[in-house]
Amino acid sequence: MIRRTTIITLMLIHWGCMGAQTPVQDDGDVWTLDQCIAYAMTHATDIRRKRVEADNAREERGAAAGGFMPSLSAGVGTQLSWGRNVDPETNTYNTITSFSNNYSVGGSLILFDGAQTWNAFRKARLEVRRSDNALALAQDEKSIEVMERYVDAVYNEASLRIAQDKLADSRQLLLKTQRMESLGEKSYPDVAQMEAQVAEDEYTVEHQRTAVEKAVMLLKKAMGMEESEEMRVDGQLGAEAHEAAGGPGLAAGRMMEAEHALAAARLNYRMACGRLWPSLSIGGGVSTGYYKNLSSDALGTPFSRQMKDNLGQYVYASLSFPLFNFATIKNVRKAQGNVRIAEIEREEARLNIGSDYRQAVLDRDGYAREVVLMERKVASDSIAHHLSTRKYEEGMLSTFDLHTSAQTLHNSRVRLLQTRLMAEIKKRLVEYYEE
Repeated sequence: MIRRTTIITLMLIHWGCMGAQTPVQDDGDVWTLDQCIAYAMTHATDIRRKRVEADNAREERGAAAGGFMPSLSAGVGTQLSWGRNVDPETNTYNTITSFSNNYSVGGSLILFDGAQTWNAFRKARLEVRRSDNALALAQDEKSIEVMERYVDAVYNEASLRIAQDKLADSRQLLLKTQRMESLGEKSYPDVAQMEAQVAEDEYTVEHQRTAVEKAVMLLKKAMGMEESEEMRVDGQLGAEAHEAAGGPGLAAGRMMEAEHALAAARLNYRMACGRLWPSLSIGGGVSTGYYKNLSSDALGTPFSRQMKDNLGQYVYASLSFPLFNFATIKNVRKAQGNVRIAEIEREEARLNIGSDYRQAVLDRDGYAREVVLMERKVASDSIAHHLSTRKYEEGMLSTFDLHTSAQTLHNSRVRLLQTRLMAEIKKRLVEYYEE
């Protein structure tokens, strides 16, 4: 259970190299990825539930250990009888009214029960390890979920900045076109086309603002944060690391979960077989009682003396042989079937973990190649759009062609942003599997 070193390091892009410098209004507290993950480890409902389940598993282990201890009980009873009953003083039937009470203390200890108690304790001890691993695995998965939600929020906020940058450029071109129209270099359709471009960019900005709010809302949900709390992701972050404590890692944790399930199934099978074995127990105790005949005026034996005179002790040994129990036999076969199912699920978990790891490697390598290609495309589209703008200002290019050039550059910048973030996520996910 030795935990790994830093598992999540998120290298976010520098917006300056992408030309997205428009500031976003600071309308809430700025949260880093590390702060979001730390908050989720404390407030997320699934993490809190796993902690309670781990505590319950420890209580179950303590209860199972109590099976090795003798059981001790005490009892007291009272009885009022009338009509025909047995007189304990003469041991004959009489028609009298009597009062009696009794006191007893006894204990018992199971010496052998087919190893059911021992296997139950082993299973409870296994459940403690299983719950601890489940908690660590839940923390790991929550860290990944928060990281993905955080990156999604950063992506949408960066896309908003890119859209705001494009809107600013479109408004500048609109002003130039309006001035050129006043000088007779452009016609009104060119102005109308640029106004339509500005309106489209304004729509994109508003749409992206909504996307940012939705992404932050989903991030809050993953963290277990109330919707009323204000927060804003740190889109200007250059590098950040989060160190998670406890647990064997994602791949090892999932495999360990399957191994624990198989071990629990085998213990259940042994406990079911133990019910077919004989059981041996011993016990002993003391008892006494008091009796008074209410139908007679004669003074009876005093309470203190009866308590001493009626005092008795006993010991016993009990050996029980289960000769035939149809339900027990069926339960043994069912437990044996559950062992086979657990073995199949362990094999399935191994195959899934291997497949997920290979998929993460393919995604990491694929996104890394795409980043290089998209950087070249953005550079080319930037030059092409700059030249298209110059041609438009010189009257050598239509507004439609300029719009196409601007939209191509915008789409390339957004795609580069998305590809860079996804490449970093997949890179960290592969490292996370390899821990």
